[in-house]
Amino acid sequence: MKKYAVVGNPVGHSLSPSIHSIFAKTASIDLEYHAVEAQKDNFETSILRLFDDGYEGLNITLPFKELAYEISQVRSSLSLETQSINTLWKEGNSLCGDSTDGKGLMNDFRAKGLEIKNKKLVIIGAGGSAKAILPCILDLCPSEIRIINRTKDKAKALSSKINLPNVSVSYSDLETPIDIEIDGVINTSSAGTLNEKIFLPKNLFSSSPWTYNLNYSESAKSFNSKALNEGSKTVHDGLGMLFHQAALSFEIWTGIKPDVDEAIRILRG
Repeated sequence: MKKYAVVGNPVGHSLSPSIHSIFAKTASIDLEYHAVEAQKDNFETSILRLFDDGYEGLNITLPFKELAYEISQVRSSLSLETQSINTLWKEGNSLCGDSTDGKGLMNDFRAKGLEIKNKKLVIIGAGGSAKAILPCILDLCPSEIRIINRTKDKAKALSSKINLPNVSVSYSDLETPIDIEIDGVINTSSAGTLNEKIFLPKNLFSSSPWTYNLNYSESAKSFNSKALNEGSKTVHDGLGMLFHQAALSFEIWTGIKPDVDEAIRILRG
């Protein structure tokens, strides 16, 4: 029986074992998929031990995606851009890695009919999640991106990496009101997930037809409610992205492309 796992800390809450089990069932594949908690100081040793123990592929979740990039020997072109890896496998003796987060998000955008081309977007957050999705967003040619973050210097640093002639780029903190008409808001931050008061700029949602929150389940509800109450017409959580990025990992490992819509229906009962 083939074995796979998701590695993170914490990782007990992860839906990945359920998702990949559904993929395997619908694809008639016999596999085991586990959740494995690792520590930062022995991350590489833990990963190599899992492969030595017969695991054929690993998903990497927070806070280890950048460490997974560092230890990989063969990296996809996208992971080189993001300097982040969430999918590992072995080819011969080489540890290979790819980043499926951004591609998974774009697949969910297409499934939901959310347009990026020639649109003005606000991205909340400038950490690892924002870095992982930004190259794929830029590939779809938005007209303008504003990155907002609690720490303005981090927003500035991320925006400085965008150097495309047809994309207007700006940045600000969470206290500066939004002064442009917005076509979409993407939340990559933990805003609303820590039972703390949500601090966001005035006018953030007032003109936005949609908001996409990378967080999902119960942890996303307070942010999503705020977006709807303050003017966003529709709000989407990150469950679709989670399924789509998992499907891309599953395809890398098995060569089989799972039916994401069917898998979501099965999980939701």
